[in-house]
Amino acid sequence: MATPSPFWDGRKQIYIFFVDGYSYMENRLEVIMENSKARRIAFYGVLSAIMFVFLLIETYLFKIFFGNFTPAILTLPFAVALSLFKGKGKMWMGGLIFGACSFFLAVCIGNPIFLNPLISIFPRIFIGVVAYFVYFISEKILKNAKNNYLKEDLPVSIAGVFGILANTVLTLTMMWAFNSAELASVLTVILSVNFLGEVIGAFILVPVYKKVLKRVEKKL
Repeated sequence: MATPSPFWDGRKQIYIFFVDGYSYMENRLEVIMENSKARRIAFYGVLSAIMFVFLLIETYLFKIFFGNFTPAILTLPFAVALSLFKGKGKMWMGGLIFGACSFFLAVCIGNPIFLNPLISIFPRIFIGVVAYFVYFISEKILKNAKNNYLKEDLPVSIAGVFGILANTVLTLTMMWAFNSAELASVLTVILSVNFLGEVIGAFILVPVYKKVLKRVEKKL
């Protein structure tokens, strides 16, 4: 009976080592990916809850000052910040969360306008898309600015303003397309008070929200 070659045994041991090592790394990677996915789901779940709380504040607390049609001073800037802080791949996420919360609230309180998901959800998806590309262009233009505010915060504020503009134009367009009976009164309020308040809120709050979200994400 032939004696096994030491060279062959060495190759076999190396092969076993790499196979075992690959299997171990593959298993660890699966665990890490599962944990990462769970963290992302939990993270966006918490953000959705915060968005809904902001929406409740605007709906009931702001109603004392603004009447039935309250400006989205808290929620829209938050939606834009959610769309910007994770980059291009998640630029639609903030608007989707905002739209879904608007639809859910409309179901709860019986708001006839936003019960239609093509009004409450669909146009809001493009808030972050518009804001992201405006941010991308603004950042390129101001990248050589010596002032940190001009280089870091101003592009975010400009993106926030255009995100508000996109929300107003697209939502009103969908309302017009579905012949909302309250469109005339909504137009009057939005173009007079709401839009101005939302623009100011976005210019100030979007950079703040974005920084907070970045810090929170690093701690997860």
